[in-house]
Amino acid sequence: MVDGNFTDDMVKMERITSYVEHPRPIDPPAEPAPPPPQPLKLTKEQKKMRTRFRMEETEKQDMIRQGLLDPPKPKIKMSNLMRVLGSEATQDPTKLEKEIRSAAAEREQAHIDRNISRKLTPDERREKKERKLFDDRHISPETIVLLYRVNDLSHPQNRFKIDVNAQENRKTGCAVISGDISVVVVEGGKKSIKRYGKLMLRRIDWAAAVKKEEEDEDEDEDKPLNKCVLVWQGTVAKSSFHRFFVPECRTEATARKVLADAGVPHYWDFAVNFKEL
Repeated sequence: MVDGNFTDDMVKMERITSYVEHPRPIDPPAEPAPPPPQPLKLTKEQKKMRTRFRMEETEKQDMIRQGLLDPPKPKIKMSNLMRVLGSEATQDPTKLEKEIRSAAAEREQAHIDRNISRKLTPDERREKKERKLFDDRHISPETIVLLYRVNDLSHPQNRFKIDVNAQENRKTGCAVISGDISVVVVEGGKKSIKRYGKLMLRRIDWAAAVKKEEEDEDEDEDKPLNKCVLVWQGTVAKSSFHRFFVPECRTEATARKVLADAGVPHYWDFAVNFKEL
């Protein structure tokens, strides 16, 4: 190098080509993360069961060919009578029809008896329904929390829907009603929380939820449209409420104290300071 310039003997001209030379890939110094757990597949078990069933069917057919087992009787119906019996069907058709109808009645009664034996008792049906609606602790043992903000929750019909649906879905929490803002907190499992979310955001028409006496008065044009928004959704290790209740507070300080008594005063701050994007 002379005065900061490269000379010809310092440049390897044979390395200069029309191709791009990429550096050799080097593994990162940190160890790679372990692979995620793979889902359990029952393909081999299903193959074993299918193979076992085919072997049993093959053995049964071999025993029938050897005369050790009687072949199954053909299922005779009025529609296939002539095709199965042939000339025997014309010897005594009245007697044969009576036997066919009797056999069909026996098969139907056996089918009804099997259904009755599998039928669940009222207690078992109730337990199955509750397991379908609420048994989701094995999916997510944590408690899911939904925090809603409603502009106007003074309509008694909407207050009734919020309260009754929370009790039916076995939710805990509260619906704190204050002057210009109301906060709804619900806690519970994944399945029931999903149903309650549909109630709050889809089923209730908040824009039409006003008192009848307010409809008779002149509406204020500057008053914002009544609506419900989801402020926050997350999971907690333990529920903060023991039941669902709807307290009505005159001031915001009293409303915040209701949540503070449950150990979650920040829920009120989240709802008050929340701004939609």
